[in-house]
Amino acid sequence: MDKSKSINISWKSILKVVAVILFLIFLYLIRDVIIIFIFALIVASAIAPAVDLLEKIKIPRVLGAVISYIIIIGLLAFLISLVVAPVIRDIKNLSSNLPEYIESLTLKFKSFEKTFSKYEGAIEQIQKFFIQLGERLQSSEKGIFSGVVNIFGGIFSFFLALVISFYLSVQKKGVQRILGSISPFNHRDYILDLWERAQKKLGRWLQGQLFLGIIVGALVYIGLYFLDIKYALLLAILAGVLEIFPYIGPVLAAIPAVIIGFLQAPILGFWVLILYVVVQQMENYLIVPLVIGRVVGLNPIIVIMALLIGAKLGGILGMILAVPLTAVFAEFVKDLVKKKV
Repeated sequence: MDKSKSINISWKSILKVVAVILFLIFLYLIRDVIIIFIFALIVASAIAPAVDLLEKIKIPRVLGAVISYIIIIGLLAFLISLVVAPVIRDIKNLSSNLPEYIESLTLKFKSFEKTFSKYEGAIEQIQKFFIQLGERLQSSEKGIFSGVVNIFGGIFSFFLALVISFYLSVQKKGVQRILGSISPFNHRDYILDLWERAQKKLGRWLQGQLFLGIIVGALVYIGLYFLDIKYALLLAILAGVLEIFPYIGPVLAAIPAVIIGFLQAPILGFWVLILYVVVQQMENYLIVPLVIGRVVGLNPIIVIMALLIGAKLGGILGMILAVPLTAVFAEFVKDLVKKKV
């Protein structure tokens, strides 16, 4: 009995595989555009209820969209104006004082050498690290220029997404119309139903994440202010922004704060560490379960992986969109398990 099996592959099958591969490559090449468009969809979905409400009270939809966006942009501009000047001042002061801080750290490490002589090699490595860090930061004009370019690129992408979201908001159910027009007819109803569910989850996630960042940032600022730690506002904003990273973010935010406190006085470094631990415990056992846990319902490991992949593919915008898109994908997987698709 001949156990060999013949596999017939037609040219049509090969062309299909090649077409799929080329399509995936094309999507990867335009990933920045896709991320901007997805961000616009989320913003339009978040603003749609306000525009719908204004339309119900006889305000034309275009005017309602204009009013909604003016209010939102005005609030953002007001909040930014409150913090930009102090943050820029703190950054300038930190940059100018950085050599002094590095020298202070080096002297403190040297003072420990007598007590911890057996760790002399490790201490020397730490000293070299801080010296090299200072040299790199002081001679990084090119890096600063590229950083500024990236920031302005991000700002341009943000406002482009706002423009797209505005045009979507002007149309009644504009997002649903676009999804319906690009969806296969056989799956159109399911895709629109999935979007309705995802839209609610995305909105709640965005609100929860903003609330979490504001609460944590405010708690950190109050604590640092009463401890009289330098650059309190800058460190508090950093703590709020890094809340997007579960577990890792608070640790990354605490490191510079503890170092700055330690440089002011060793006991202050200890109290700053205690402050961040207390805030972290409040976040884990009180704020997150009430704000985030019930909204997204994703495993923290999955969240971290999603953030890393999003940052790799789309930078800051990709990282911001990673968790909500993963939550939408999780809804799709649930439907697959339930065989709704």
